[in-house]
Amino acid sequence: MITSDEFRDQVADAFEHLYDFVYLRTLPLASVMVPDPLVPPKEKGWRLHQTLLAAIEELDPGPQAPTFSREWRRHQAMVLRFAQGLDPTAVAGQLAVSRRHYYRLQEAALAAIADILWQRFASTTAASPSVRKSTDESATASELELVRLEVARLARAERYSRIGDVLQGVLSLLQDQLEQCHLEVRLSLPPTLPGVPVGQNVLRQILLGVFGYLMGHAERATLGLGALAEGTMVRLSVRLEPATAARPGLASEVQEHLAAFEEMAASSGVQILTVYAAQKVVGFDVELPVAERAILVVDDSEDTLSLVQRYLGPHHYRVLTACTAQEALDKARQARPFAIALDLMMPDQDGWYLLQALLNQPDTCDIPIIVCSVLKQQKELALSLGATAFLPKPLTEEALISALQALEER
Repeated sequence: MITSDEFRDQVADAFEHLYDFVYLRTLPLASVMVPDPLVPPKEKGWRLHQTLLAAIEELDPGPQAPTFSREWRRHQAMVLRFAQGLDPTAVAGQLAVSRRHYYRLQEAALAAIADILWQRFASTTAASPSVRKSTDESATASELELVRLEVARLARAERYSRIGDVLQGVLSLLQDQLEQCHLEVRLSLPPTLPGVPVGQNVLRQILLGVFGYLMGHAERATLGLGALAEGTMVRLSVRLEPATAARPGLASEVQEHLAAFEEMAASSGVQILTVYAAQKVVGFDVELPVAERAILVVDDSEDTLSLVQRYLGPHHYRVLTACTAQEALDKARQARPFAIALDLMMPDQDGWYLLQALLNQPDTCDIPIIVCSVLKQQKELALSLGATAFLPKPLTEEALISALQALEER
């Protein structure tokens, strides 16, 4: 049987390889913490990654904790190192501690996270003689729900990104390194770019990987950054100027450097293209899908469906409608809408059933659900059961648009 100390060591190992999805999916922890046998092996690494990132937030002491307290530093150390991808020296600098002190903070934080996960998954590890052996047994409903809700919670908060905002954040993180490499940045983005259905953390890590390679193979040059929306795709270009500033690098080196980032990108529908000139890497193109803002409205009243269509049409949302729970489930799985507006009073199966069904289905668990109901007293219950927002009926255009805009701005 696995001991808590062995479990702690394996959690620490997983964090050290947090963005190597090929490595993560081969870990025994992937079978323990993502026990659903129906999840493809390739996706297990991504889900383990998501669960570990979500666990970092459980160390957050909250706004009442004094800034630079031990608890605050412990949480920030994990966020800066593993969520934002800073190196240990940069993290220590931001926390105003020595590298040695930083490593003590990280060790304490990893131990605390391992203890949290041990308590959560102890029944799974106890059922197996060793976490080094994979299991084909189906996980219990509670374990599946726990994993899916944990993944859904993070995915809802990180489902869409604004390219300009993420890019500015990355450049801010890399400011010192760019100066050390004598690399200037020329940013040329159009005033408006469509959002992309890629989590901010994922997009940030992809860009850090792209910039990291170029910073290691050039100096005293300019990094030209541009973007262009082309139909259902946004192409973000990163170029060394002049191209002659690029230092030679083996194709195998590029492939090795980008391997984890390319797999991360592929899981979000993103493609990284390497740009060569005179057999040297002079830049990259990152192709991102455009986020389609489809809203699924679930209500048995034709009048309400027509009203919501009139509300959303001028704001460039595509409205899908469903009058029954089964129709709603089918359309949610097929269309993967930006959000779902759900009425609680349904003729066949009530909205409470549908809310739980949507949150417990792997294909729909990360779609934000706005509950709309005349039962105003049910707001607290709806939110506690996983709804993202609650709007009282009769709906107003202002309230509905505000709720949707709040989702876009998260």
